[in-house]
Amino acid sequence: MNQMKKMSEESMEKSKNLTRLKKNYLEKKKTATENKMVSGFKIAICVILFITVIFLQVRLSALSNIAGVIAQIQVIVSVYLVVAVRDKGYQIAVAINILASLLVLFGVVIGQSNLEALPGVVVPLCTIITISIISFYEHSFNTKLSEITEQKKELSALYDELASSEKEFLQQNVKLKELNRKMKQREVRLNYLAFTDVLTGLPNREMIIGKLDALVDRHQEEAAQFAVVFIDLDNFKKINDYKGHYIGDLLLKAIADKMKKIIYQEDMLGRLGGDEFTLIIQRDLTEREILEYVEKIRSALLETFEIENMELNISASFGIALCPRDGITTAELLNYSDSAMYKAKEFGKNRVQFSTEQL
Repeated sequence: MNQMKKMSEESMEKSKNLTRLKKNYLEKKKTATENKMVSGFKIAICVILFITVIFLQVRLSALSNIAGVIAQIQVIVSVYLVVAVRDKGYQIAVAINILASLLVLFGVVIGQSNLEALPGVVVPLCTIITISIISFYEHSFNTKLSEITEQKKELSALYDELASSEKEFLQQNVKLKELNRKMKQREVRLNYLAFTDVLTGLPNREMIIGKLDALVDRHQEEAAQFAVVFIDLDNFKKINDYKGHYIGDLLLKAIADKMKKIIYQEDMLGRLGGDEFTLIIQRDLTEREILEYVEKIRSALLETFEIENMELNISASFGIALCPRDGITTAELLNYSDSAMYKAKEFGKNRVQFSTEQL
């Protein structure tokens, strides 16, 4: 679909370009025709004026003052032809000046033996020299102007190409930035999925174990103390079986949300899987303070949960292992806290049990 749309857009663009080229060609053709007509009109007027001047020059050859004025008019007409009509005008100007010089020479100077009309022969020849110089420099000027115009066109084309390249570069840069943004979002999402429990939004088993490994390493360097609390929900399987997995998942999420409200920012609550949670207490607390802290969580879980217009009640058993008293490795701490939790269940569930003694 996108390819067909792209092909349609390209076809429309080509059609527009052809229409634009055709319009430009017709406009140029019209302009050239008009210029040709104007040039022809100018040449006709100048030739008529020049012939009239020659006729007057021959007729009034006896009047030297008037003949001088007439000669200047010839010069002006010749120069105008060269400047206004260029190459064709120069050729016509040379031809009519030669004609004028010959007419005066044979018609007046030789025919009438009037030597006073001799300037009428010389002036056209000088005019030819003058307009030749003008034509030469005009050609040189036009050549330089054409070169400058061509250079300007090349520079303009180069500028357009650079502007187009810059535009493409900016577009590519925008695409790369967008791709980079999406890749970062994907990376963040993958990291989230790798270390986060999707259902509850809590750290998952991988992140919990990684955190414990880091705390164990810190303990070896700084002798830091911390506690691991293993939390297992009581009779959750019955609720999951009777109410369904959907209700069970909603209950797990509600339990996680309630515990998160109680957990200190310095501590970490995570879900190991199923109905098992782990709390890492990073603060340096006494056993009494740890007990009070965990009891607060246990009491909160006894409150009724309202899930999909149903009231559900649940409890949890807690097992606590202390580092370094009960273990100095991640495996030992998880094992001892898990064993303490099972002891709590053996003593009737809904209890808190340290790994070394029952409280």
